[in-house]
Amino acid sequence: MERSLKYTKLRSGHTSRRLFFCMVIIIVSILYISIPLIIHTYHEYVKTKQALTEIIGLRTLVKTANQISKERAPSNQAMASQATDLLRNVKKLEEHRQIVDAQIDQTISVLKENGFESIALHLQTNLKLKLAQARAEVDAYIQMPSQQRTSQKFDHAILSMFAVWDVNRDFLKLLMTQSASKDSDMSNYFTSILILTDMRDQAGRIASNIIAPITFSEPISDENRARSLQTQHQAEYLWSLVDTLQPERTKTPEYIHLHERVKTEFLDQGLPLIGELLDQSKNAEPYSLTGMQLTERMVGKFTTVMDLQNYILDYSFEVVKQQNKEARQQFIFTFGISIVSLLTAIFTMSYAKRRVFQPLIRARNMILSLSNSSTEQSINKQSRQEFVSLFEAIEKLKSILKQRELMESQLKQIANSDVLTGVANRLALEEYINLLESKPEGLSETCVIVVDIDNFKFVNDQYGHIVGDQVITMIADQLRHNVRASDLIVRYGGDEFLVVIESIEMNAAKAIAESIRSGILKQNIIISSVGELIQVSVSIGVAIGAESWLELLEKADQSMLRAKAKGKNIVES
Repeated sequence: MERSLKYTKLRSGHTSRRLFFCMVIIIVSILYISIPLIIHTYHEYVKTKQALTEIIGLRTLVKTANQISKERAPSNQAMASQATDLLRNVKKLEEHRQIVDAQIDQTISVLKENGFESIALHLQTNLKLKLAQARAEVDAYIQMPSQQRTSQKFDHAILSMFAVWDVNRDFLKLLMTQSASKDSDMSNYFTSILILTDMRDQAGRIASNIIAPITFSEPISDENRARSLQTQHQAEYLWSLVDTLQPERTKTPEYIHLHERVKTEFLDQGLPLIGELLDQSKNAEPYSLTGMQLTERMVGKFTTVMDLQNYILDYSFEVVKQQNKEARQQFIFTFGISIVSLLTAIFTMSYAKRRVFQPLIRARNMILSLSNSSTEQSINKQSRQEFVSLFEAIEKLKSILKQRELMESQLKQIANSDVLTGVANRLALEEYINLLESKPEGLSETCVIVVDIDNFKFVNDQYGHIVGDQVITMIADQLRHNVRASDLIVRYGGDEFLVVIESIEMNAAKAIAESIRSGILKQNIIISSVGELIQVSVSIGVAIGAESWLELLEKADQSMLRAKAKGKNIVES
């Protein structure tokens, strides 16, 4: 008994260890699946957060670039002003300069907050210094006596303002270079924004490059003409890229409206205005506009480019913000599900061990401790006998289930078969038709052959139902002999059979029907009571393809009736 109890305790210890190992394997498996998912979703969240940071920086830099571009208009107006308008235009210039300075300071602050300290430092030093130098050039020209002014000095001041924007654009390129999103789905948005920023500046330069000679009513020099045409071609080229780069899903009605405005107001109206002035200079004609008028006419047309640019900026910002929100939710969801799964697995295994396995082990131990077996050998023998008995019971159950399946198959075959001929009956036909109609092609390639025995009523009346049954059995045998095992033969009525064939052409179907007809005609039925041989024939109708089974059967039946009408013993389609 003592050895039995030791053996029982040993077995219980083995079982507990196996349960512990199973728990460890399940927990490790959950961790193996969950940890990579958590890491992946966290990286996606970090990536979208970085993209959001970058587009915030890009947006504020673009606004700064646009304000610097816009400063050229009041600068040009002030420099081109007559004495009567000078004070008013200088005041407008000072007001705009305050807006630009505030925008630069705001941009520096935003860049610092979002981790772009080096670019913010460049704006604080290089951009502000360059802007101050350009403004000094403009102010020097404005304060210059009118008799000392020349178109070359005017043009030089304009070029100094161009240089300020070029510096700011270098910072835009630097931000894009440092961007971690340049290889992501957001790259198209970023590229479109940069192209529109360039296009806005090039659009302004088209007029600025010729405003000096127009203000002085001088012919436009080859250099100024070349700069104006170059910026015009550059603007047109950049415009051709914008719609190509923009993803189709972002071309909303608002985008299309703004896109059309740029084309109509800037490309179709603004550029021809510049072309007209260039032609007037080339033909030595007086200019139709003054420098002031040119600035006023063109400023409104540049805003259409900025409106489209701002729309793409706002749209892309919302897209990135939504992606960041979804990535954050996905990370939280994945992390939460993983923790819940892990805790559920630990709880389930702990509960199963405490509430299921341990009670079973205790029950088994109690049974073994109450056993009268005194040796380990007897325990092993008894365990082996119980083990064998279990498998014998399983094998017996499997045998019973097989017998049941066989009986069900036999019963189904009996239910689906005609008692006299052994071919399928109407019940089997209905199941087969349901299967055919569920296929994608339906009944479009299905053939039905209707076989009707000629003068069968006369055979029954003349020789009796026994001979009639022999005729029906012979017909069924001939059908089995002439069609494939996969084709369905159905006794549809007392003297009528159907053959259903899938995927067959009409010529092949008629050949099978003719083979059936001739084979039946060659058979003789011996009537032993009178020593007489009788010969029977069949009329056959063939049809292929229909929308429904009733339509297909009707077509085949009509073909069979035509065969009857033509004198019987005929195949008709």
